[in-house]
Amino acid sequence: MDKSSSSTIATGVNPGYSVFALLLDSQGSSREIGWQEVLKWQPDNGLLWLVGHPGGQETQRWLRSSASQLDASVVNTLLRTENRPRCLSFRDGTLITLRATNQSPTHDDDKLATVNIWVDSHRVIVLRSASVRVFDELRTEIKKKPAHHNSGDLLLDILHHLVSRMEPLLTRIDHEVDNLEDLILLDPNNDMQQELTAVRHQIIELRRHLLPQQEALNLLQIERVPWMDDHHRRRCHEISNRFHHYLTDLDSCRERGSVLQDEINNNQAQKMNQTMKIVAVFTAFLMPVNAVTSLLGTNIEGIPGQAGTATPWGFTFEVMGLILIMVVSYFIFKKLKWFD
Repeated sequence: MDKSSSSTIATGVNPGYSVFALLLDSQGSSREIGWQEVLKWQPDNGLLWLVGHPGGQETQRWLRSSASQLDASVVNTLLRTENRPRCLSFRDGTLITLRATNQSPTHDDDKLATVNIWVDSHRVIVLRSASVRVFDELRTEIKKKPAHHNSGDLLLDILHHLVSRMEPLLTRIDHEVDNLEDLILLDPNNDMQQELTAVRHQIIELRRHLLPQQEALNLLQIERVPWMDDHHRRRCHEISNRFHHYLTDLDSCRERGSVLQDEINNNQAQKMNQTMKIVAVFTAFLMPVNAVTSLLGTNIEGIPGQAGTATPWGFTFEVMGLILIMVVSYFIFKKLKWFD
């Protein structure tokens, strides 16, 4: 929960979930400020960078107050945690929603957090639904090496860090697909269906969120806003191209996963066909024997060669005849390659 402070905004227990505000001047220097200064902030004071959480009471109170100077629709969008990645332009600024890897030490990095960003000529407001350490890292960089002069520079650095953080996750997925590929293709009998299903599900979930994010980045680079110049658009274009490269790799993993799934299905079909073939051959092999024994097993007196009649060796001849039938059937099936 956010709390007021005279100097800085309180930081949560989890360092990736901290809430802070920086005031940057045109020379690149920065200092942390608390809620008292945030409430009194004016564009003449410098560039305001606020990083918060939609559930923070102080954050909500400030955004909904007249001090934020934000439209109600913008505030409502900023406070939502399940927004689809997009880029919306307003008269006095731009609203961007992106997805970022959840980098909390207590969570898996494959969980994507929603990051809502409002940017105009005088401020950059970031609200994220879960822990994203990118903002703390960028905050440290700004303090050590001041270099941000306007909101466009700050936004492009945020986008660069967010996109770069996608690479470890996508690289891990690529390695998982490589391992499954080796196991399944080299050993078709290896049962890796559950692992493959989990990886394919993860890829599908990532693509569902990242594809619209590519569209948002493409829209951002063509926006004609006062806080973005040609240099910013070129940087945005490079970031968009890098993100497109990540999506291409993800699509490649998806296609390889489909190939591996087909390989598993083919292997299972071959096993089923082999089993059915054995059953069919065994049934056909015993069919003549069953036909004869069924005929001779009927309750009819006077069966030729019946024991106790004029031909006491009849049963022996019957058994020998059945063996002969089985031998002939074997050679016929062998010639037809039914046993292959």
